[in-house]
Amino acid sequence: MNQYKVTVLGAGLAGCEAALWLAGKGVQVELYEQKPTHFSPAHKSEGFAELICSNSLKAERLDSASGLLKEEMRRMGSQLLNAAEAARVAAGGALAVDRDTFSAEVTRMVEAEPNITVHRERAALTGYPARQQRLWCSAWCLR
Repeated sequence: MNQYKVTVLGAGLAGCEAALWLAGKGVQVELYEQKPTHFSPAHKSEGFAELICSNSLKAERLDSASGLLKEEMRRMGSQLLNAAEAARVAAGGALAVDRDTFSAEVTRMVEAEPNITVHRERAALTGYPARQQRLWCSAWCLR
C-alpha cells in the first residue's frame, strides 16, 4: 500500500491530469475544486477541466511543439488525452473537442477513481499570507 497522500488544488487540466496519474500509481489524492460554490468570471459549468477560450488542443503533427507534447503525454499515460479522443470533433490536423463532452468525461473519470476524494469547496490554506490564499491554481502539496 502506498504511504503517500497528495492534495491537488483545482480540477483544471493540470489538476485533473496530476490527480489521475497519481491515483493510478496508488497514491491517495484529495482533490479540491471551488466550483460549484465559487466560479471565476470565465467559468460557466460545474464540470472539471472546463475549456474556456478554445476547443482546440492544437496541432497533432509531430513536427509541431503541440503535437510533440501530445505524443509525450500519450507515452506517459495521459488520461486527459483519452478523454479528448472520446470528445473529438472534426478539426483538420488539430485535436479539437466538444467542450461539454470533454469536461463531462474528465469529471466522470476523476469521480470514478477510487484513490481520488473530491472536495467541491475552496481549500483552507493556512500558514500563508491572505494574498497568497486568494490565488487559485493547480498545485501539489505533499502531506
